[in-house]
Amino acid sequence: MSREAVGLRIMGDKMRYYRRLKGLSQVELAQGICTQATISLIEKRNKVPSMNILMRLIDRLGIELTDVVVENRNSTQKTLNQIDELIRLGQYEQANQLIEPISDKKLNQDDDQKRYYYALGMIELFLHQAPDEAIYYFGRTLTPYVTSDQDLFGIMATLGLGLAYAEKKEFNRAKVYIDQSLQMLTRVPLADTKYLTVELSIYWNISRIYFELRDFNAVRQFSEQGIRIAVQHKSLYLLDELYAIQARALHAAGSADANERYEIALALARVNHASKLAQSLVSEMGFNAPNSETA
Repeated sequence: MSREAVGLRIMGDKMRYYRRLKGLSQVELAQGICTQATISLIEKRNKVPSMNILMRLIDRLGIELTDVVVENRNSTQKTLNQIDELIRLGQYEQANQLIEPISDKKLNQDDDQKRYYYALGMIELFLHQAPDEAIYYFGRTLTPYVTSDQDLFGIMATLGLGLAYAEKKEFNRAKVYIDQSLQMLTRVPLADTKYLTVELSIYWNISRIYFELRDFNAVRQFSEQGIRIAVQHKSLYLLDELYAIQARALHAAGSADANERYEIALALARVNHASKLAQSLVSEMGFNAPNSETA
Protein backbone atom coordinates (compact mmCIF):
# COMPACT_ATOMS: atom_id res chain seq x y z
CA MET A 1 0.00 0.00 0.00
CA SER A 2 1.25 3.48 -0.84
CA ARG A 3 2.54 5.68 1.96
CA GLU A 4 -0.26 8.08 0.93
CA ALA A 5 -2.90 5.66 2.13
CA VAL A 6 -1.27 4.83 5.47
CA GLY A 7 -3.55 5.75 8.37
CA LEU A 8 -6.76 5.54 6.34
CA ARG A 9 -9.24 2.84 7.25
CA ILE A 10 -11.38 2.13 4.21
CA MET A 11 -14.94 0.97 4.78
CA GLY A 12 -15.32 -1.44 1.85
CA ASP A 13 -18.97 -2.12 2.56
CA LYS A 14 -19.71 1.61 2.21
CA MET A 15 -17.80 1.71 -1.08
CA ARG A 16 -19.88 -1.19 -2.38
CA TYR A 17 -23.09 0.50 -1.17
CA TYR A 18 -22.37 3.76 -3.05
CA ARG A 19 -21.24 1.87 -6.16
CA ARG A 20 -24.51 -0.04 -6.30
CA LEU A 21 -26.45 3.11 -5.50
CA LYS A 22 -24.85 4.67 -8.58
CA GLY A 23 -25.77 1.58 -10.63
CA LEU A 24 -22.17 0.71 -11.50
CA SER A 25 -20.50 -2.67 -11.72
CA GLN A 26 -16.98 -3.12 -10.36
CA VAL A 27 -15.63 -3.05 -13.91
CA GLU A 28 -17.49 0.17 -14.72
CA LEU A 29 -16.28 1.90 -11.55
CA ALA A 30 -12.69 0.83 -12.21
CA GLN A 31 -12.61 1.87 -15.91
CA GLY A 32 -9.72 4.22 -16.60
CA ILE A 33 -8.74 4.37 -12.91
CA CYS A 34 -7.65 0.93 -11.76
CA THR A 35 -8.43 -2.75 -12.24
CA GLN A 36 -11.62 -4.57 -11.25
CA ALA A 37 -9.44 -6.57 -8.85
CA THR A 38 -8.56 -3.33 -7.03
CA ILE A 39 -12.25 -2.54 -6.52
CA SER A 40 -12.76 -6.05 -5.18
CA LEU A 41 -9.78 -5.56 -2.82
CA ILE A 42 -11.28 -2.33 -1.51
CA GLU A 43 -14.76 -3.75 -1.00
CA LYS A 44 -13.78 -7.10 0.47
CA ARG A 45 -10.54 -6.35 2.34
CA ASN A 46 -10.83 -2.62 3.06
CA LYS A 47 -7.55 -1.89 1.25
CA VAL A 48 -6.66 0.71 -1.39
CA PRO A 49 -3.33 0.98 -3.28
CA SER A 50 -3.03 4.75 -3.15
CA MET A 51 -4.75 7.95 -2.17
CA ASN A 52 -4.79 9.03 -5.83
CA ILE A 53 -6.86 6.00 -6.84
CA LEU A 54 -9.20 6.47 -3.88
CA MET A 55 -9.83 10.14 -4.68
CA ARG A 56 -10.61 9.37 -8.34
CA LEU A 57 -13.02 6.61 -7.31
CA ILE A 58 -14.97 8.75 -4.85
CA ASP A 59 -15.11 11.54 -7.46
CA ARG A 60 -16.71 9.11 -9.90
CA LEU A 61 -19.18 8.02 -7.23
CA GLY A 62 -20.01 11.63 -6.36
CA ILE A 63 -19.32 11.19 -2.67
CA GLU A 64 -16.98 12.64 -0.04
CA LEU A 65 -13.86 11.03 1.39
CA THR A 66 -15.47 10.91 4.84
CA ASP A 67 -18.26 8.73 3.41
CA VAL A 68 -15.94 5.76 2.92
CA VAL A 69 -13.03 6.18 5.33
CA VAL A 70 -12.70 6.50 9.06
CA GLU A 71 -10.70 9.67 9.48
CA ASN A 72 -8.06 9.73 12.19
CA ARG A 73 -9.49 6.46 13.47
CA ASN A 74 -6.35 5.48 15.34
CA SER A 75 -5.97 8.91 16.90
CA THR A 76 -9.60 9.01 17.99
CA GLN A 77 -9.48 5.51 19.41
CA LYS A 78 -6.32 6.32 21.36
CA THR A 79 -8.01 9.40 22.79
CA LEU A 80 -11.11 7.41 23.73
CA ASN A 81 -8.89 4.79 25.36
CA GLN A 82 -7.21 7.54 27.37
CA ILE A 83 -10.60 8.91 28.38
CA ASP A 84 -11.76 5.43 29.43
CA GLU A 85 -8.70 5.08 31.65
CA LEU A 86 -9.13 8.54 33.19
CA ILE A 87 -12.78 7.77 33.94
CA ARG A 88 -11.78 4.52 35.65
CA LEU A 89 -9.24 6.43 37.73
CA GLY A 90 -11.81 9.08 38.64
CA GLN A 91 -9.81 11.82 36.89
CA TYR A 92 -12.83 13.54 35.40
CA GLU A 93 -11.27 16.95 34.84
CA GLN A 94 -8.55 15.46 32.63
CA ALA A 95 -11.11 13.29 30.84
CA ASN A 96 -13.23 16.39 30.18
CA GLN A 97 -10.27 18.21 28.62
CA LEU A 98 -9.65 15.32 26.24
CA ILE A 99 -13.27 14.83 25.23
CA GLU A 100 -14.15 18.47 24.57
CA PRO A 101 -12.51 18.63 21.10
CA ILE A 102 -14.26 15.43 19.95
CA SER A 103 -17.42 15.80 17.88
CA ASP A 104 -19.91 12.95 17.96
CA LYS A 105 -20.67 13.67 14.29
CA LYS A 106 -17.17 12.50 13.38
CA LEU A 107 -17.47 9.20 15.23
CA ASN A 108 -18.41 6.74 12.52
CA GLN A 109 -18.47 3.56 14.59
CA ASP A 110 -21.24 2.64 17.02
CA ASP A 111 -18.67 1.47 19.56
CA ASP A 112 -16.99 4.88 19.55
CA GLN A 113 -20.33 6.66 19.92
CA LYS A 114 -21.20 4.44 22.85
CA ARG A 115 -17.92 5.08 24.64
CA TYR A 116 -18.20 8.81 23.94
CA TYR A 117 -21.68 9.20 25.44
CA TYR A 118 -20.85 7.02 28.43
CA ALA A 119 -17.81 9.18 29.21
CA LEU A 120 -19.91 12.34 28.92
CA GLY A 121 -22.41 10.84 31.35
CA MET A 122 -19.71 10.12 33.91
CA ILE A 123 -18.17 13.56 33.48
CA GLU A 124 -21.53 15.29 33.93
CA LEU A 125 -22.27 13.21 37.01
CA PHE A 126 -18.96 13.40 38.84
CA LEU A 127 -17.31 16.57 37.54
CA HIS A 128 -20.26 18.88 36.97
CA GLN A 129 -22.62 17.29 39.52
CA ALA A 130 -25.37 17.38 36.90
CA PRO A 131 -27.31 14.10 37.28
CA ASP A 132 -30.03 15.09 34.82
CA GLU A 133 -27.46 15.71 32.09
CA ALA A 134 -25.78 12.44 33.04
CA ILE A 135 -29.08 10.58 32.69
CA TYR A 136 -29.45 12.03 29.19
CA TYR A 137 -26.01 10.83 28.09
CA PHE A 138 -26.36 7.40 29.68
CA GLY A 139 -29.62 7.10 27.76
CA ARG A 140 -27.78 7.99 24.55
CA THR A 141 -25.28 5.25 25.36
CA LEU A 142 -27.98 2.63 25.72
CA THR A 143 -30.10 3.62 22.71
CA PRO A 144 -29.37 2.72 19.95
CA TYR A 145 -25.71 1.78 20.49
CA VAL A 146 -26.18 -1.03 23.00
CA THR A 147 -28.00 -3.92 21.34
CA SER A 148 -27.13 -6.67 23.82
CA ASP A 149 -27.52 -6.98 27.58
CA GLN A 150 -24.03 -8.52 27.56
CA ASP A 151 -22.44 -5.25 26.44
CA LEU A 152 -20.04 -3.99 29.12
CA PHE A 153 -20.66 -0.33 28.37
CA GLY A 154 -24.36 -1.10 28.47
CA ILE A 155 -23.90 -2.49 31.98
CA MET A 156 -21.87 0.54 33.02
CA ALA A 157 -24.37 2.99 31.54
CA THR A 158 -27.21 1.18 33.33
CA LEU A 159 -25.25 1.43 36.55
CA GLY A 160 -24.57 5.07 35.71
CA LEU A 161 -28.31 5.68 35.65
CA GLY A 162 -28.49 4.17 39.12
CA LEU A 163 -25.70 6.47 40.30
CA ALA A 164 -27.40 9.51 38.78
CA TYR A 165 -30.74 8.75 40.42
CA ALA A 166 -28.98 8.09 43.72
CA GLU A 167 -27.40 11.54 43.39
CA LYS A 168 -30.91 12.92 42.92
CA LYS A 169 -31.93 11.07 46.12
CA GLU A 170 -34.41 9.00 44.10
CA PHE A 171 -33.20 5.80 45.75
CA ASN A 172 -36.05 3.51 44.74
CA ARG A 173 -35.47 4.31 41.08
CA ALA A 174 -31.71 3.99 41.61
CA LYS A 175 -32.18 0.49 43.00
CA VAL A 176 -34.09 -0.58 39.88
CA TYR A 177 -31.07 0.24 37.71
CA ILE A 178 -28.66 -1.32 40.21
CA ASP A 179 -30.57 -4.58 40.14
CA GLN A 180 -30.76 -4.46 36.35
CA SER A 181 -27.00 -3.94 36.01
CA LEU A 182 -26.40 -6.84 38.40
CA GLN A 183 -28.60 -9.13 36.32
CA MET A 184 -26.74 -8.08 33.17
CA LEU A 185 -23.41 -8.67 34.91
CA THR A 186 -24.23 -12.31 35.63
CA ARG A 187 -24.61 -12.97 31.90
CA VAL A 188 -21.22 -11.56 30.90
CA PRO A 189 -18.06 -13.71 30.82
CA LEU A 190 -15.81 -11.33 32.74
CA ALA A 191 -12.96 -13.80 33.23
CA ASP A 192 -10.87 -11.87 30.67
CA THR A 193 -8.45 -9.70 32.66
CA LYS A 194 -8.95 -6.74 30.31
CA TYR A 195 -12.44 -6.41 31.77
CA LEU A 196 -11.23 -6.64 35.36
CA THR A 197 -11.32 -2.89 36.01
CA VAL A 198 -14.86 -2.72 34.67
CA GLU A 199 -15.99 -5.53 36.94
CA LEU A 200 -14.34 -4.00 40.00
CA SER A 201 -15.82 -0.61 39.17
CA ILE A 202 -19.27 -2.17 39.03
CA TYR A 203 -18.92 -3.75 42.47
CA TRP A 204 -17.55 -0.54 43.94
CA ASN A 205 -20.31 1.63 42.54
CA ILE A 206 -22.99 -0.86 43.55
CA SER A 207 -21.58 -0.80 47.08
CA ARG A 208 -21.66 3.00 47.11
CA ILE A 209 -25.30 3.10 46.10
CA TYR A 210 -26.34 0.54 48.69
CA PHE A 211 -24.45 2.62 51.25
CA GLU A 212 -26.63 5.59 50.30
CA LEU A 213 -29.64 3.32 50.65
CA ARG A 214 -28.29 2.35 54.10
CA ASP A 215 -28.45 -1.32 53.19
CA PHE A 216 -25.18 -2.12 54.96
CA ASN A 217 -25.48 -5.88 54.55
CA ALA A 218 -25.63 -5.39 50.77
CA VAL A 219 -22.59 -3.09 50.95
CA ARG A 220 -20.64 -5.77 52.80
CA GLN A 221 -21.75 -8.44 50.32
CA PHE A 222 -20.83 -6.59 47.13
CA SER A 223 -17.67 -4.95 48.43
CA GLU A 224 -16.49 -8.37 49.60
CA GLN A 225 -17.12 -9.79 46.13
CA GLY A 226 -15.06 -6.99 44.63
CA ILE A 227 -12.28 -7.49 47.16
CA ARG A 228 -12.17 -11.21 46.48
CA ILE A 229 -11.91 -10.66 42.71
CA ALA A 230 -9.19 -8.02 43.09
CA VAL A 231 -7.14 -10.23 45.40
CA GLN A 232 -7.62 -13.22 43.12
CA HIS A 233 -6.18 -11.24 40.19
CA LYS A 234 -3.53 -9.55 42.37
CA SER A 235 -4.94 -6.15 41.41
CA LEU A 236 -4.79 -2.98 43.51
CA TYR A 237 -7.35 -1.24 41.32
CA LEU A 238 -10.12 0.15 43.61
CA LEU A 239 -9.07 -2.26 46.34
CA ASP A 240 -8.55 0.66 48.73
CA GLU A 241 -11.99 2.07 47.86
CA LEU A 242 -13.66 -1.31 48.30
CA TYR A 243 -12.12 -1.78 51.74
CA ALA A 244 -13.04 1.81 52.62
CA ILE A 245 -16.72 1.46 51.72
CA GLN A 246 -16.83 -1.86 53.57
CA ALA A 247 -15.25 -0.25 56.65
CA ARG A 248 -17.81 2.54 56.56
CA ALA A 249 -20.67 0.08 56.29
CA LEU A 250 -19.34 -1.99 59.18
CA HIS A 251 -18.89 1.14 61.28
CA ALA A 252 -22.42 2.31 60.49
CA ALA A 253 -23.72 -1.13 61.47
CA GLY A 254 -21.77 -1.00 64.75
CA SER A 255 -19.45 -3.88 63.88
CA ALA A 256 -16.14 -4.30 65.69
CA ASP A 257 -14.56 -5.39 62.40
CA ALA A 258 -14.69 -1.81 61.09
CA ASN A 259 -11.33 -0.79 62.57
CA GLU A 260 -9.45 -3.59 60.84
CA ARG A 261 -11.01 -2.72 57.48
CA TYR A 262 -10.21 0.97 58.01
CA GLU A 263 -6.55 0.12 58.66
CA ILE A 264 -6.33 -2.03 55.52
CA ALA A 265 -8.05 0.64 53.43
CA LEU A 266 -5.67 3.34 54.72
CA ALA A 267 -2.58 1.22 54.01
CA LEU A 268 -3.79 0.51 50.47
CA ALA A 269 -4.69 4.16 49.87
CA ARG A 270 -1.13 5.12 50.78
CA VAL A 271 0.29 2.46 48.46
CA ASN A 272 -1.93 3.79 45.65
CA HIS A 273 -1.01 7.40 46.47
CA ALA A 274 -4.72 8.12 46.89
CA SER A 275 -4.18 11.12 49.16
CA LYS A 276 -7.79 12.31 49.29
CA LEU A 277 -9.07 8.90 50.29
CA ALA A 278 -6.28 8.51 52.86
CA GLN A 279 -7.09 11.86 54.42
CA SER A 280 -10.78 10.98 54.63
CA LEU A 281 -9.98 7.66 56.26
CA VAL A 282 -7.65 9.28 58.77
CA SER A 283 -10.40 11.73 59.72
CA GLU A 284 -12.97 8.97 60.05
CA MET A 285 -10.63 6.87 62.17
CA GLY A 286 -9.96 9.79 64.50
CA PHE A 287 -6.21 9.86 63.94
CA ASN A 288 -4.12 12.94 64.68
CA ALA A 289 -3.33 15.27 61.79
CA PRO A 290 0.46 14.52 61.64
CA ASN A 291 -0.33 10.90 60.77
CA SER A 292 -2.44 11.89 57.76
CA GLU A 293 0.56 12.41 55.47
CA THR A 294 0.45 9.86 52.72
CA ALA A 295 3.27 8.15 50.93
